[in-house]
Amino acid sequence: MEKKTSNNGISKQPISRRTFLGATALASTGLAGILLSRTPPVYAQERELTLLTWSHFVPSSDDELKRQLEEFGKMEGIKVRMDRVAHLQLPSIIASEVQGRKGHDISFVYISQPHLYADHLLPLDDLYEKIGAQGGGWIDPIVGKGGGQYRAIPWYFISFPIALRTDLIAELGEDLPDTWDDVRRIGAKLKQQGHPVGIQISHCFDSNAILRGIIWSWGGKLVEEDSKTVAINSKETIEAYKFIKALYEEAMEPEVLAWDDRNNNVCLNSGKCSMILNPISAYNSARVDKALIPGTDRLIHQVINHIMPPKGPVGRHMSASYNVIGIWNWSPHVELAKKFLDYHFQLEQQERFLTASEGYNQPFLRKFSLHPIYASNPKYYFAPYIGWYTHAPGWPGTPTPATQIVWDQYIIPDTVAEHATGKLSAEEAVQKAESQIKRIYRRYT
Repeated sequence: MEKKTSNNGISKQPISRRTFLGATALASTGLAGILLSRTPPVYAQERELTLLTWSHFVPSSDDELKRQLEEFGKMEGIKVRMDRVAHLQLPSIIASEVQGRKGHDISFVYISQPHLYADHLLPLDDLYEKIGAQGGGWIDPIVGKGGGQYRAIPWYFISFPIALRTDLIAELGEDLPDTWDDVRRIGAKLKQQGHPVGIQISHCFDSNAILRGIIWSWGGKLVEEDSKTVAINSKETIEAYKFIKALYEEAMEPEVLAWDDRNNNVCLNSGKCSMILNPISAYNSARVDKALIPGTDRLIHQVINHIMPPKGPVGRHMSASYNVIGIWNWSPHVELAKKFLDYHFQLEQQERFLTASEGYNQPFLRKFSLHPIYASNPKYYFAPYIGWYTHAPGWPGTPTPATQIVWDQYIIPDTVAEHATGKLSAEEAVQKAESQIKRIYRRYT
């Protein structure tokens, strides 16, 4: 019989009944064999659990996290992958994954992102309760919440003390600063000697955190306790803006307007800056690198110390990096992901994680609040107590989606910079911030 073909070359020759039944039987036998043996095909065994996190300023912290993920993978017989990106790139990468509803299974997220992405993050209330019970409870119950449920597990916060050159201050005959007025007065003297204060007024995480801390210390606030009413336009916030301008003019240099989160570390460790507000990473880097005081053979880390954030007219206040970790609800491996977080938050693993970070990661679990690592070095003395003065973005309210958008758009650093450089008066700068923040709150509240 003549063999018929279609235009695309696929045979149209009729299939005989015997051929059809044989093929069907073969297929059925193969499927039955898989089901009876309970052995899935090879492709179904290729499971990979993926985790996205930031590139930690203490690399040994990332090394320990990767070790734990790989150890978990061996225990479960699965492939694992940990990807790291620069922290300032995370918001855009996370937004892209959310938009496409695909990407990593587990992700580092900032404090307000569980609210912003509540519809996309898996509820973890059961795991939150379990981890909290075994860790002595949580130090802040608002962390990780979004949409009325815990959408992420509180991981650790990174605090902002002052890191300063004790030798330079002692040479002036001054005590270590306790108030922002002290920082301004001492900083002005040290700037004249070539050692300015280094506080970013720019598009970076540190600037967002520090400038909020100054506003709060003057009694200002971005939002009321109801987390909805924008309250930035007040005489207290205006006075805080005026203070920052004076501090900038008298004690800092224009380079801070273009700094990222590393520049202040470099400025301190190079011997130029006298004071910065920064986590302990600058000190640790100087110690590891054995950086010297310029023109001497003395190690600079020996004259760097940390003290509490300065007091303003209404007290001592500072923001911080509140880091949480969640699971995307589109992940095909949500149970495996939950199992890994359960494993990672076991006290033994958290002990290793904290130690690997050299005290940089401050866990939200109460059992670690007075960890011996903070007593291992007198320069870490502040760590168990700085949480008393540290607030999440959105304080005195709670974080909301609008909180994150205001942070990501750098509204506070931009309007502070416009006043500090004389482009706007303090009143005009605060009014501009108010207008921009209100627009965001109308959309996201």
